[in-house]
Amino acid sequence: MIKLNFKKRENGVPILSRMEIENIAERILKDYDNKILSKPNSLDIEDFVEIYLDLYMDYKDLSNNQSILGMTVFNDCYVTIYDPENNDVKDIPVREGTIFIDNSFLNSNQIGRKRFTLGHEASHWLLHKFKYGFDSNQMTFLDESPQKLVPVTKCRKDNIERSANIVRKLVSDDDWVEWQADYLASTLLMPKATFSRVVKKKFIEKGITKGYYEYNNDKNLDLWINTVVSELADIFNVSITAAKIRLKNLEFVKEKGIGKQSFID
Repeated sequence: MIKLNFKKRENGVPILSRMEIENIAERILKDYDNKILSKPNSLDIEDFVEIYLDLYMDYKDLSNNQSILGMTVFNDCYVTIYDPENNDVKDIPVREGTIFIDNSFLNSNQIGRKRFTLGHEASHWLLHKFKYGFDSNQMTFLDESPQKLVPVTKCRKDNIERSANIVRKLVSDDDWVEWQADYLASTLLMPKATFSRVVKKKFIEKGITKGYYEYNNDKNLDLWINTVVSELADIFNVSITAAKIRLKNLEFVKEKGIGKQSFID
Protein backbone atom coordinates (compact mmCIF):
# COMPACT_ATOMS: atom_id res chain seq x y z
CA MET A 1 0.00 0.00 0.00
CA ILE A 2 1.48 3.31 -1.09
CA LYS A 3 1.63 6.32 1.20
CA LEU A 4 -0.47 9.28 0.07
CA ASN A 5 0.66 12.84 0.62
CA PHE A 6 -1.60 15.79 -0.14
CA LYS A 7 -2.42 19.23 1.20
CA LYS A 8 -4.94 19.49 4.02
CA ARG A 9 -6.70 22.22 5.92
CA GLU A 10 -6.12 22.55 9.65
CA ASN A 11 -9.25 20.48 10.31
CA GLY A 12 -7.92 17.62 8.17
CA VAL A 13 -10.06 18.18 5.07
CA PRO A 14 -7.91 17.48 1.98
CA ILE A 15 -7.34 20.19 -0.63
CA LEU A 16 -7.58 18.27 -3.89
CA SER A 17 -8.50 19.07 -7.47
CA ARG A 18 -10.08 16.58 -9.83
CA MET A 19 -6.74 16.11 -11.58
CA GLU A 20 -5.00 15.41 -8.28
CA ILE A 21 -7.61 12.79 -7.40
CA GLU A 22 -7.19 11.21 -10.85
CA ASN A 23 -3.45 10.98 -10.18
CA ILE A 24 -3.99 9.48 -6.73
CA ALA A 25 -6.25 6.79 -8.21
CA GLU A 26 -3.71 5.97 -10.91
CA ARG A 27 -0.92 5.57 -8.33
CA ILE A 28 -3.09 3.34 -6.16
CA LEU A 29 -4.22 1.13 -9.04
CA LYS A 30 -0.66 0.77 -10.34
CA ASP A 31 0.36 -0.44 -6.90
CA TYR A 32 -2.65 -2.75 -6.53
CA ASP A 33 -2.72 -4.29 -10.03
CA ASN A 34 -1.16 -2.46 -12.96
CA LYS A 35 -3.20 -4.52 -15.47
CA ILE A 36 -6.30 -2.57 -14.46
CA LEU A 37 -4.85 0.47 -16.22
CA SER A 38 -4.19 -1.36 -19.49
CA LYS A 39 -7.36 -3.38 -20.09
CA PRO A 40 -10.94 -2.11 -19.56
CA ASN A 41 -12.37 -4.33 -16.87
CA SER A 42 -14.20 -4.48 -13.56
CA LEU A 43 -12.15 -3.76 -10.43
CA ASP A 44 -12.53 -6.47 -7.78
CA ILE A 45 -13.61 -3.92 -5.21
CA GLU A 46 -14.07 -6.40 -2.36
CA ASP A 47 -10.53 -7.74 -2.82
CA PHE A 48 -9.27 -4.16 -3.05
CA VAL A 49 -11.00 -3.23 0.22
CA GLU A 50 -10.31 -6.36 2.25
CA ILE A 51 -6.90 -7.47 0.96
CA TYR A 52 -5.16 -4.37 -0.41
CA LEU A 53 -6.51 -1.86 2.14
CA ASP A 54 -6.75 -4.52 4.88
CA LEU A 55 -10.20 -3.34 5.98
CA TYR A 56 -13.00 -5.41 7.48
CA MET A 57 -16.30 -5.29 5.57
CA ASP A 58 -19.70 -6.28 6.93
CA TYR A 59 -23.40 -5.76 6.23
CA LYS A 60 -25.74 -4.13 8.75
CA ASP A 61 -29.08 -2.37 8.85
CA LEU A 62 -27.66 1.14 9.03
CA SER A 63 -31.05 2.85 9.25
CA ASN A 64 -34.73 1.98 9.28
CA ASN A 65 -35.33 3.29 5.74
CA GLN A 66 -32.09 2.65 3.79
CA SER A 67 -31.23 6.36 3.96
CA ILE A 68 -27.69 5.52 5.14
CA LEU A 69 -25.85 3.31 2.64
CA GLY A 70 -22.34 3.10 4.04
CA MET A 71 -20.22 3.74 7.11
CA THR A 72 -16.45 3.89 7.66
CA VAL A 73 -14.89 3.56 11.12
CA PHE A 74 -11.51 5.25 11.63
CA ASN A 75 -10.90 4.27 15.28
CA ASP A 76 -12.21 1.81 17.84
CA CYS A 77 -15.58 3.19 18.93
CA TYR A 78 -19.30 2.54 19.22
CA VAL A 79 -21.63 3.13 16.29
CA THR A 80 -25.40 3.34 16.16
CA ILE A 81 -27.24 0.98 13.82
CA TYR A 82 -30.86 -0.08 13.37
CA ASP A 83 -32.23 -3.14 15.17
CA PRO A 84 -35.11 -4.45 13.00
CA GLU A 85 -36.14 -7.11 15.52
CA ASN A 86 -36.95 -4.47 18.13
CA ASN A 87 -37.67 -1.61 15.72
CA ASP A 88 -35.14 0.52 17.55
CA VAL A 89 -31.53 1.68 17.35
CA LYS A 90 -28.64 0.17 19.25
CA ASP A 91 -24.96 0.94 19.84
CA ILE A 92 -22.40 -1.72 18.97
CA PRO A 93 -18.62 -1.75 19.54
CA VAL A 94 -16.63 -1.59 16.31
CA ARG A 95 -12.93 -1.77 15.56
CA GLU A 96 -10.83 0.63 13.53
CA GLY A 97 -10.78 -0.13 9.82
CA THR A 98 -14.35 -1.40 9.54
CA ILE A 99 -16.62 -0.61 6.62
CA PHE A 100 -20.34 -1.26 6.98
CA ILE A 101 -22.61 -1.55 3.95
CA ASP A 102 -26.38 -1.48 4.31
CA ASN A 103 -28.16 -4.83 4.14
CA SER A 104 -30.28 -3.56 1.24
CA PHE A 105 -27.25 -4.12 -1.01
CA LEU A 106 -27.59 -7.88 -0.56
CA ASN A 107 -30.23 -7.76 -3.31
CA SER A 108 -28.80 -8.96 -6.62
CA ASN A 109 -30.12 -5.94 -8.52
CA GLN A 110 -27.97 -3.60 -6.42
CA ILE A 111 -24.52 -4.79 -7.53
CA GLY A 112 -23.51 -1.58 -9.29
CA ARG A 113 -24.54 0.68 -6.44
CA LYS A 114 -23.02 -1.67 -3.86
CA ARG A 115 -19.68 -1.58 -5.66
CA PHE A 116 -19.75 2.20 -5.87
CA THR A 117 -20.69 2.48 -2.19
CA LEU A 118 -17.74 0.26 -1.29
CA GLY A 119 -15.50 2.43 -3.45
CA HIS A 120 -16.90 5.53 -1.77
CA GLU A 121 -16.23 4.19 1.74
CA ALA A 122 -12.75 2.99 0.75
CA SER A 123 -12.07 6.49 -0.57
CA HIS A 124 -13.04 7.98 2.79
CA TRP A 125 -10.48 5.66 4.39
CA LEU A 126 -7.80 6.71 1.91
CA LEU A 127 -8.44 10.46 2.06
CA HIS A 128 -10.10 11.39 5.34
CA LYS A 129 -8.27 9.78 8.25
CA PHE A 130 -6.96 13.18 9.32
CA LYS A 131 -10.48 14.59 9.27
CA TYR A 132 -12.29 11.88 11.24
CA GLY A 133 -9.66 9.81 13.05
CA PHE A 134 -7.69 10.51 16.21
CA ASP A 135 -4.38 9.31 17.61
CA SER A 136 -5.21 5.83 18.91
CA ASN A 137 -2.03 5.86 21.02
CA GLN A 138 -3.55 8.59 23.17
CA MET A 139 -6.95 6.97 23.74
CA THR A 140 -8.05 3.40 24.37
CA PHE A 141 -11.26 1.65 23.38
CA LEU A 142 -12.92 2.15 26.79
CA ASP A 143 -11.65 5.65 27.59
CA GLU A 144 -14.76 7.48 26.46
CA SER A 145 -18.50 6.97 26.38
CA PRO A 146 -20.20 5.82 23.18
CA GLN A 147 -21.59 9.32 22.69
CA LYS A 148 -18.16 10.98 22.57
CA LEU A 149 -16.41 8.58 20.21
CA VAL A 150 -17.50 9.44 16.69
CA PRO A 151 -14.55 8.81 14.32
CA VAL A 152 -17.04 7.64 11.71
CA THR A 153 -18.45 8.71 8.36
CA LYS A 154 -22.10 7.93 7.71
CA CYS A 155 -22.90 8.28 4.04
CA ARG A 156 -26.46 8.95 3.00
CA LYS A 157 -28.12 7.95 -0.25
CA ASP A 158 -27.82 11.46 -1.69
CA ASN A 159 -24.06 11.53 -1.02
CA ILE A 160 -23.11 8.44 -3.01
CA GLU A 161 -22.69 8.36 -6.81
CA ARG A 162 -24.25 11.76 -7.37
CA SER A 163 -21.77 13.77 -5.27
CA ALA A 164 -19.19 13.43 -8.04
CA ASN A 165 -21.46 15.35 -10.42
CA ILE A 166 -19.51 18.29 -11.78
CA VAL A 167 -22.43 20.71 -11.35
CA ARG A 168 -22.93 20.01 -7.65
CA LYS A 169 -22.38 23.04 -5.41
CA LEU A 170 -19.73 22.51 -2.74
CA VAL A 171 -20.05 24.78 0.28
CA SER A 172 -19.39 23.01 3.58
CA ASP A 173 -16.55 20.70 4.62
CA ASP A 174 -19.00 17.80 4.45
CA ASP A 175 -19.83 18.72 0.85
CA TRP A 176 -16.15 18.63 -0.09
CA VAL A 177 -15.45 15.40 1.79
CA GLU A 178 -18.35 13.59 0.13
CA TRP A 179 -17.43 14.95 -3.30
CA GLN A 180 -13.82 13.78 -2.83
CA ALA A 181 -14.92 10.29 -1.77
CA ASP A 182 -17.32 10.05 -4.69
CA TYR A 183 -14.80 11.32 -7.22
CA LEU A 184 -12.05 8.98 -6.04
CA ALA A 185 -14.51 6.07 -6.10
CA SER A 186 -15.37 6.87 -9.72
CA THR A 187 -11.69 7.04 -10.70
CA LEU A 188 -10.91 3.72 -9.03
CA LEU A 189 -13.88 1.90 -10.55
CA MET A 190 -13.63 3.62 -13.95
CA PRO A 191 -9.94 4.51 -14.46
CA LYS A 192 -9.46 7.44 -16.79
CA ALA A 193 -7.05 5.58 -19.10
CA THR A 194 -9.24 2.57 -19.84
CA PHE A 195 -12.57 4.38 -19.61
CA SER A 196 -11.39 7.01 -22.11
CA ARG A 197 -10.05 4.34 -24.44
CA VAL A 198 -13.46 2.67 -24.69
CA VAL A 199 -15.29 5.97 -25.21
CA LYS A 200 -12.88 7.27 -27.86
CA LYS A 201 -13.20 4.02 -29.79
CA LYS A 202 -17.00 4.32 -29.72
CA PHE A 203 -16.80 7.94 -30.88
CA ILE A 204 -14.50 7.08 -33.79
CA GLU A 205 -16.80 4.26 -34.88
CA LYS A 206 -19.74 6.69 -34.84
CA GLY A 207 -17.86 9.43 -36.70
CA ILE A 208 -17.71 11.83 -33.77
CA THR A 209 -14.43 13.67 -34.32
CA LYS A 210 -14.53 16.64 -31.94
CA GLY A 211 -13.86 14.52 -28.85
CA TYR A 212 -17.21 14.98 -27.15
CA TYR A 213 -20.92 14.53 -27.81
CA GLU A 214 -23.43 17.36 -27.34
CA TYR A 215 -26.51 15.90 -25.69
CA ASN A 216 -29.95 17.15 -26.81
CA ASN A 217 -28.57 17.93 -30.27
CA ASP A 218 -29.77 14.82 -32.13
CA LYS A 219 -32.44 12.39 -30.90
CA ASN A 220 -30.91 9.38 -32.62
CA LEU A 221 -27.46 10.15 -31.26
CA ASP A 222 -29.00 10.73 -27.83
CA LEU A 223 -30.30 7.16 -27.98
CA TRP A 224 -26.90 5.97 -29.16
CA ILE A 225 -24.97 7.66 -26.33
CA ASN A 226 -27.29 5.99 -23.84
CA THR A 227 -26.43 2.58 -25.32
CA VAL A 228 -22.77 3.54 -24.87
CA VAL A 229 -23.54 4.33 -21.23
CA SER A 230 -25.07 0.88 -20.77
CA GLU A 231 -22.01 -0.77 -22.32
CA LEU A 232 -19.68 1.22 -20.06
CA ALA A 233 -21.76 0.27 -17.01
CA ASP A 234 -21.46 -3.40 -18.00
CA ILE A 235 -17.71 -3.25 -18.68
CA PHE A 236 -16.84 -1.55 -15.39
CA ASN A 237 -19.72 -3.09 -13.41
CA VAL A 238 -21.13 0.20 -12.19
CA SER A 239 -24.58 1.78 -12.29
CA ILE A 240 -25.93 3.75 -15.24
CA THR A 241 -25.82 6.91 -13.12
CA ALA A 242 -22.16 6.43 -12.20
CA ALA A 243 -21.19 5.86 -15.85
CA LYS A 244 -23.08 8.97 -16.97
CA ILE A 245 -21.46 11.19 -14.36
CA ARG A 246 -18.02 9.85 -15.31
CA LEU A 247 -18.69 10.68 -18.97
CA LYS A 248 -19.65 14.23 -18.03
CA ASN A 249 -16.77 14.77 -15.64
CA LEU A 250 -14.29 13.68 -18.31
CA GLU A 251 -16.09 16.05 -20.72
CA PHE A 252 -17.08 13.36 -23.20
CA VAL A 253 -20.67 14.57 -22.96
CA LYS A 254 -21.81 18.18 -22.85
CA GLU A 255 -25.41 19.30 -22.61
CA LYS A 256 -27.01 21.67 -25.09
CA GLY A 257 -29.91 23.91 -24.22
CA ILE A 258 -31.58 24.98 -20.99
CA GLY A 259 -34.73 23.28 -19.76
CA LYS A 260 -34.27 20.21 -21.92
CA GLN A 261 -33.96 16.66 -20.66
CA SER A 262 -30.87 16.21 -18.52
CA PHE A 263 -28.33 13.59 -19.54
CA ILE A 264 -27.91 12.34 -15.98
CA ASP A 265 -31.52 12.50 -14.82
